[in-house]
Parts: sequence; structure tokens; C-alpha cells
Amino acid sequence: MESEERALVSALEVHGLFGNKYLHVDLSGEIETRSKGRRLSLLYGNNGSGKTTVLKLLWHALSPSDRGGHRTEIAKTPFERFAIHLCSGDVINFVKLDGLIGDYKATVTSGDKRIVEQHYREVAEGKVVPVSPLPEHPTQVLHQRSLFEIEQPTSDHISETAWREVVQNFEVALRSDRREGERRPDAFVNYLKKLGTGPYMLADDRRIYGDSIERISQRRIRRNMDLEESADPQSGGGVTAELGIALRRTHDMIQKMVINGNVSGSRGSNTVYLGILERVSQSDFSEGQTVTRNELTSKLKEISERTAECSTYGLMPRLREDSFLDVLRRTPDSQLPVADAVMQPFLEAQEARLDALSGVVRLLATLTEEVNRFFASSGKAARYTTQAGLRVISEDSQVLPPESLSSGERQILLLLLNTVLARQSTPLFLIDEPELSLNVKWQRQLMNALLSLTEGTPVQFIVATHSIEVITGHRDSLAKVAPEVMED
Repeated sequence: MESEERALVSALEVHGLFGNKYLHVDLSGEIETRSKGRRLSLLYGNNGSGKTTVLKLLWHALSPSDRGGHRTEIAKTPFERFAIHLCSGDVINFVKLDGLIGDYKATVTSGDKRIVEQHYREVAEGKVVPVSPLPEHPTQVLHQRSLFEIEQPTSDHISETAWREVVQNFEVALRSDRREGERRPDAFVNYLKKLGTGPYMLADDRRIYGDSIERISQRRIRRNMDLEESADPQSGGGVTAELGIALRRTHDMIQKMVINGNVSGSRGSNTVYLGILERVSQSDFSEGQTVTRNELTSKLKEISERTAECSTYGLMPRLREDSFLDVLRRTPDSQLPVADAVMQPFLEAQEARLDALSGVVRLLATLTEEVNRFFASSGKAARYTTQAGLRVISEDSQVLPPESLSSGERQILLLLLNTVLARQSTPLFLIDEPELSLNVKWQRQLMNALLSLTEGTPVQFIVATHSIEVITGHRDSLAKVAPEVMED
């Protein structure tokens, strides 16, 4: 997701939260930066102020998948109106149609123009489906869940025959909602898909949630990890399983990046030799040399140094320049143009491959550097290779499995890995209490590490925290959550 560093959400509003509270949360930062928003917002407030509720509302409101129960959770959360202000200028509104629970309307406005309107109705077993706008008459039956709840109005304005027709039409509509709700086009979901939101959420159970995350393979990994944990009560429970999943997903993601880089940057041997032939055939060596020995030597050393960094992660073998330099030293000055014509296609191919892999190298360098910054005091270190993935190595060079790490080490590694995964998949990462199990020093370092791992991307962090260390280190990122009691 490498792109402009522009945040997604600038502000939130909730009217009638839990029945009688109003909440406004500003996520936009200083006035001069509001068009781009703020990449880090720390939600802070008293226990029970609504921080976790806000995160969950955002998670369900901006997730486009039909399989996560997102629209149902919006219906179940008690509020009158929930508004999300985007940095693009769009405003997403959810308005409950009958009380705090149940049917609601989702709209999206851009300036004075309404660009999306979608109604949702709760049907059997609490399931919510998209529907067409409901009829306005008679008002007594707009939001009934079953025929048994319908009471005939006492008004003389509707005849017995008309009332029976209303009941009959309602029964047909209810059956149709249950049968066809999932097949109806959902204008709001289509908007979310075009917007490309799909947030990640790291909940307080340390499990990562996201529509784009494939949970089937993860359940298999978790089941295997749970079997191991059952034999060792000190292994760390679900966090260890989640860490195993994150390690595997990160390795898979980087492998794909490496493959794509190698494909886009590689040149086959036929192409290299063809380039050599073209240079030789087009050069008039009688005109004198156009390259110096120092220039060729300098280029060789530059390429060698870059391949050395790649080789530490197993991305490509290091170019051993010694043999090339030895031949260059023995090459007469008169033959240097020929040597240049032979070497340049090879060096250009190496450089193209290095350029294609440069993003992977930067990411791995940042990841290992940040992990090692946290692990330095324990003597442990993180190493990555394409063959084995990310491994934690002890002082005596032993590979440490996840269950042998401390609870804090597991927590920080899990969070950093999920951040790496988020930068490739989502513009919004919601985190509930990231400071769990982390010592004071690590809490101070945490937010900078997350921002460093997503530098150059639009990933926005909205973090609920009680940590004084986190808060005092990022005062310009604070977003107070302090609900006000609404007057009747």
C-alpha cells in the first residue's frame, strides 16, 4: 500500500450513545494538516467513556465484507446517530430508525450532495439485511419484527380492507427480506469497497481481525499451537497461537514481495548476452576509451555492497567483486572499452533486480531493527531469511520458539508483525490497549516503532490507551474521549 501519507478518518460523532450520551472525537490534528489528517490518534479517557465502543463501531462501520456480521453489530450497538468524517470530505452517517437498537439507515454525503443511501432491516434471529426504503404509511408498522407485534391503528383514516392489505404486504415483505436480503445490491457496501477501507483491529484478546485475513489456515495453525500450549500451561495461551499465525502470514507476505521483485527486476541470461552483443556490435573501439578503470571499479563495489545487504536476508547471493576486480586490474587500457561493453549489461541486470527488491530490504531492515531495539536488553535478536522467516535467536545462537519468549516479548513481536501486515493491506489499524504486558520503557518506544514500520504509507493508527507513558510521549496525537450527557 505504498502511497501518499494521507489518513482516512478526521473525526467521529455519536449521538445518544447508550441512550443519553453525546461524543465527539477529533482525529484531524492541527488546522494546517487537517486535509491529510493525523496518522496517529491516541484515544484516552476514563474507564467506561466509550473508547472500545468507538473502535468497534469504526471496525464494523468501515468493513465491507458481508461475512463478518458488521451490519448486524451496528444494529445491536445502542446509539441514535453515528457519524464518521473522512479526510476526503465525505461524511458517513448511521441513523437508527426506531430507538437505539435495530433498523437503521446508512448515508454518505459529499458536501451538500448525498451520494449513498442504504436502509437495513433486522429480520429473523437478529440478522440484518439491506432493504429498499420502507413505506411511510402506516407509521405503526414500519419497524415491526413479526406479524404478532402489529397492532391495528385506531385511526378512522384506514379501512379494515386496507389494513388487511398492509398486514398481507408486510408478511410478504418479511419473507422476502429473509430469503433475498443477501442478494440485494448494497449501495453502502459498494461504496466501502470502492473506498478501499477494510480496517484491521487488534482487540484486547490480542487477536487480529480483518476482512482480508484468511482465517481457515489460521484456525489450523491455532489448533496446532493450542495442542502445544495444553501441554505447557506457561506457554502464553492465545497470544502464542496468534504470534505463530502472524509469523507465518508475515513470511508468506514477504515471500510474495520477493518473488514479485525478482520477476520484475530479473533479466534472463539470454537477455544479458544479447545486451553484450548489442553493445559490442554498436561500439567503435577505434575512437578510444570512454570509460576509466576507476569508474568500472567503483560501479562493481557499489553493486557488491547492495547485494551484500540483500544476501543477509537470503534475497539474492552477494556479488563477489574480487574476481572481477582482479581481471580489471590485468586488463590493458586499450581493452577497457571492450570490458565496459561486456560488463555493463550484467551490472545493469544486477541493479534492476536490486532496485526491485529495495522495498523489501527497507522493510526487513526496519522490522529487524525495531524488534532488536526492544529485545536488546535481554540479549536476544531477530533474524530474517527467506528460507526460515523471522526467528528470535538467543545469546548462545539458539533459535527460540514463540512459547519460550516472555509475555511482553510475545506481545511486542505480535504487534510489530501485525503492523507490517497492515501496511500492505489496510489504510486503518485500530488497536485496543497495545500497552498490555509491556514494561514502561517499551511503552515509550511503541508508537514510534509502529510509525516507523509504516513510514511512506497511508496507514492511520487509532489507538485506545490508558498508558501514561504512551500518552505523554505523543501529546500532539491525543484525542480525548469524554462523553457528555444529552439534555432531553
